[in-house]
Amino acid sequence: MGFALVPTTLLAIVTGFLWSWKAFPLLVIAYSMASLIGYFIGIRLDKDSLQLLLEKYPKAAKLVDEKKTKMGSLIFFIRISPVIPFALSNLLFALLKTGWQKVVVFGLFGMLPRTVMAFSAGVIASSIAEAFENKKGGPQVLLFIALLVLSIWGIIRFFKNSSSKNQGQRLNNKEEDSGF
Repeated sequence: MGFALVPTTLLAIVTGFLWSWKAFPLLVIAYSMASLIGYFIGIRLDKDSLQLLLEKYPKAAKLVDEKKTKMGSLIFFIRISPVIPFALSNLLFALLKTGWQKVVVFGLFGMLPRTVMAFSAGVIASSIAEAFENKKGGPQVLLFIALLVLSIWGIIRFFKNSSSKNQGQRLNNKEEDSGF
């Protein structure tokens, strides 16, 4: 993870699937170590590249300077984001010179919700696979299938209702605009 060779979310799912909750503390430690490795690699690559980039954008430079004292919340929210890649965020934290302590502490709390969710998915998948293999746990399998069908039905219904309501609202708005 620290060298950007393995996606963190995938590793959390696989770890949950293979080793269940007893491996979760080790995953958290590995994640923290990977944060440090990525951060220090970013520090070595830095060469004041952020300053060079910000010279062309004085407003951005001013914003970065004003927010220097609030880097902990930035780290937390970047780590909680499912969109921003782990390795890229480590590089960003190094460029911003957030400090390794903040990366570890705020990064840990930011990554926990996402990691617990991915790890749980792996544990659940393992449990379902085991139920299918042993042909025991029929109720679990039926519950899983029922919840899956209900979920798909609800999502489809949500989008169908949303699009039909939006079309109706657009028609009403056009009528009001035209004076009807």
